Amino acid sequence: MNIYALATGAVIAVVVVLLFKVRGLEEAKWAYPVLLATFPVNYWVFAIYASDSAALLKEFLVGLAFLAVAYTAYKFKSFVTLLLLAVGYVMHAAYDVCHNLFFVNAGVPTWWPEFCGSVDVLIGAYIAYLAFSSPRKSVVN
Repeated sequence: MNIYALATGAVIAVVVVLLFKVRGLEEAKWAYPVLLATFPVNYWVFAIYASDSAALLKEFLVGLAFLAVAYTAYKFKSFVTLLLLAVGYVMHAAYDVCHNLFFVNAGVPTWWPEFCGSVDVLIGAYIAYLAFSSPRKSVVN
C-alpha cells in the first residue's frame, strides 16, 4: 500500500471539495457529475500511453457505466440521483482497487489505485453527506 498516494489523494479530495464550495459549483449541481465523468478518461489515456487497444476498448466499455451515472446525476436533480452519484464515486474507488482483477492496463501507474481510490471515496462520502444533510427540496431543481 502506498501511503503517500493515499495521503495525496486525500489532500486533493479536500482541495476539490473546498474549491467547489468556495466557487459556488456545489450549488450549481453539475460539477460533481462532470468530475465523475472525467475519471474514465484517465484509464483511456493510460491504455493509449501503453499502446494497448484491447485495454482501451475494455476501459471504454467499463467507463460507459460511470458516464451513465454522471449523466443521470447531471440531468435529473434529486435526492436519489445525488445518492447514485455518491455510489458512483465509491464504485469507481472499488474499480480502482480491483482493476487488475478484471484486466491489466499496463499504462496504469502502480500508485494510481490508492491515489484515485482515496479521492473517489472521500468525495463520494462527502456527496452522501450532502444528500442526507440537505433538505430534500433544495436538492431538487
